[in-house]
Amino acid sequence: MSLSYSEFPVYIGGAGISSPPPEVDRYVPATQANVNYNTNHSPKRKLGSTIASSDQFGFGGPLTADITVDCVFQSGMVSGLDFLLDANQDNYVTIQLGSGVYNKCYATDVSITIDPFAPVTLQAKFLSLDPAIDCKISGDSNPYAGGEIPLDSDRIAYGHTCTVSDSASILNNTNQQISFSRKYARTPIYGLGSVNASTMLLDGVEEQLTVTSTGVNKLIDYSGESLNNTLSVAVAGIGNTTSFITDLIKFAAGSRVLTQSYTSQGGDTLSTTATINQVKL
Repeated sequence: MSLSYSEFPVYIGGAGISSPPPEVDRYVPATQANVNYNTNHSPKRKLGSTIASSDQFGFGGPLTADITVDCVFQSGMVSGLDFLLDANQDNYVTIQLGSGVYNKCYATDVSITIDPFAPVTLQAKFLSLDPAIDCKISGDSNPYAGGEIPLDSDRIAYGHTCTVSDSASILNNTNQQISFSRKYARTPIYGLGSVNASTMLLDGVEEQLTVTSTGVNKLIDYSGESLNNTLSVAVAGIGNTTSFITDLIKFAAGSRVLTQSYTSQGGDTLSTTATINQVKL
């Protein structure tokens, strides 16, 4: 019997909490979830011997699970996204997909896309050091603890409800698309006698903001253009200028515009792209 997507809700727990996340408080309005299990294997090829059919592979590392979650932002339903906060960036979360619980999940990549008149979408990638194993893939037939999931399109963040605060005066006033990405550099820590890593150290955090608009206020030179003031984007819902997650997209003074491009073609307006980078750790 096939399992419907409605039986696979996504719950993301609080930072550093290993127990399964509460279904009501930690529900994430996800549109897609992917899980990939990977073994660290290699063929057992030895000089002077053939490979035994019952013993073909050696395993030189732990089983890892890569998890990707796509979701939208809705007011009142962002507590499952507090792993995005700077205070939680070096910690793990517990993720529940359907009935499967994945422990010690560390965020590796985060991207946000903002388009006019379209819901703001978030894609987050995790590496689970302690994934669900030796269990059947099954769904949650009673999602949101049996209550009605309060999805409301009027409370979702859209491109036209987000605001750009450009005190650095880098961008043009007419912005057509915004793409934000964050990458975490992490190192797994292994203990003697243990197959799986016990934790992951945070080595670095870098962010990038790409804005497509109809113009640019200043062209860069050989060292790019340094921001003198803060540039931020408030991801908010209809009639609300407060960001769902404070300082989620915020580039402080000292960040740099490192690439620029523009194009013009017949029957269309000038289109420019500026990419801003900052190293947070």
